[in-house]
Amino acid sequence: MTGAPESLAIDPAALTADEIEQLALAAVPELPSAAPSDSMDVGIGQEGAARREPLDIQRERREYYRGLQVEESTQLGAIFRNQASGGVESYAHWAPTALEAHEQLELALPGLSLRHAIRKALADALEQRVLPLLNAKWVHNYIHRLRCARWHGMWGYSIAKGKSVVFWDDKAGLSRLCPDDAREEAQRLSRRVLDPLEALQASGHALHYCVFTTPNAAAGGLRKEMVSICKRFRRLILKSGEFPQIKGALCVLEAPLGAARDWNVHLNVILVVDGYLDYGELRRKWYYDLGGARKLAVGPGVVKGALTELIKYAVAATVAKSAEKAAAEEGAAAGNRKPPPPMLEWTGEELLEWLRAMRGFRRTRTYGCLFRLPKPKAEDLGQVIWLGPISHDGSDYRVSSALLNSITEDKSTGLKGPAAYIAMLRGLALPGLRGAGSLGDQIPRDALHRSIEQLQKM
Repeated sequence: MTGAPESLAIDPAALTADEIEQLALAAVPELPSAAPSDSMDVGIGQEGAARREPLDIQRERREYYRGLQVEESTQLGAIFRNQASGGVESYAHWAPTALEAHEQLELALPGLSLRHAIRKALADALEQRVLPLLNAKWVHNYIHRLRCARWHGMWGYSIAKGKSVVFWDDKAGLSRLCPDDAREEAQRLSRRVLDPLEALQASGHALHYCVFTTPNAAAGGLRKEMVSICKRFRRLILKSGEFPQIKGALCVLEAPLGAARDWNVHLNVILVVDGYLDYGELRRKWYYDLGGARKLAVGPGVVKGALTELIKYAVAATVAKSAEKAAAEEGAAAGNRKPPPPMLEWTGEELLEWLRAMRGFRRTRTYGCLFRLPKPKAEDLGQVIWLGPISHDGSDYRVSSALLNSITEDKSTGLKGPAAYIAMLRGLALPGLRGAGSLGDQIPRDALHRSIEQLQKM
């Protein structure tokens, strides 16, 4: 096979891995050695050429079938088989659901765009402030991955979960720097420990939330203090023999930059206790401050709320967290305390020390009855109806649905796609909407959703 075929008149399911690779290599041109377009903001490697990712056959196959389903959804009368019910359904039947999922996803786009801007700003900060201090391959790699992450993906609707899902072409894979990766990592950690903690509480154990602090570390001493505080907690609290009632612990380390430009290293901890825990004795043994100590109540959602508080910054991108915290403290009416600088205002030396300290360091640790919990299973999304692409245009994210965009334009109004579909629904003579007029601009927003529900029941 010497070139890309003019048409793909073969059964993709019958292709071997070698044949798919040959087709992909023939169809996809080599990456240019020159710098890519600025509009895509792709990171450049140390030698000045964009790094080409190895071909992933299974990934290419999955992306092909997603695109194929999106194209099929636009064809009049196209159908698919519902794997849960076994029945055959039409894509047109899913238009109301697609519209509602489309609207919900659009509400999330401003947040996605903000986190995309944070990734870009942090990549720029690393390039401008850290590279002059350390021209290392791993720093270039961080910059490249931050700049290339989440530019384009495919979105669809999970029938089993009843929600929209997004599969991105590329992720940064940097949960300590990328805000989106941090959110996903926090969800995985919560799934891993939530059920065991709730089971322990139901069996009669008490859960206590505490923050163990030590004096701030001066510049240059971050990694040493991170190691020291973890060893101190294990030695004084877990292994001293003075607290046999503590059966396990979930510890999460934070190390933001303080207002005095020193390192505020501390541990957020949930203790699993069988019996009575004396906070006074705990403070005496620890010696330094023990903040926010409290026993968690028993009830639905209590443990989940405590976990959210515990881990929201544990794996959260410090760049996003510190910016939010600084803004909150700056706007506080009480006191004249200077807020800590957000990560984007750190110097090159501070950024480099933080990055070096965090490389290869486990910030989340479990002990005792929580040690070596099994990894959570990936969420089973079931059958996904793929609807269209989501992409960043250089300023904001845009999402589109091939199914909704295939709706014929209303020549009288100039509306098309989702807007035309909304206009059509508002013009339907459904119960509760009679006499509303053709476009029904005066109809409240919830009337549209009522009409969707009525259409789905037909």
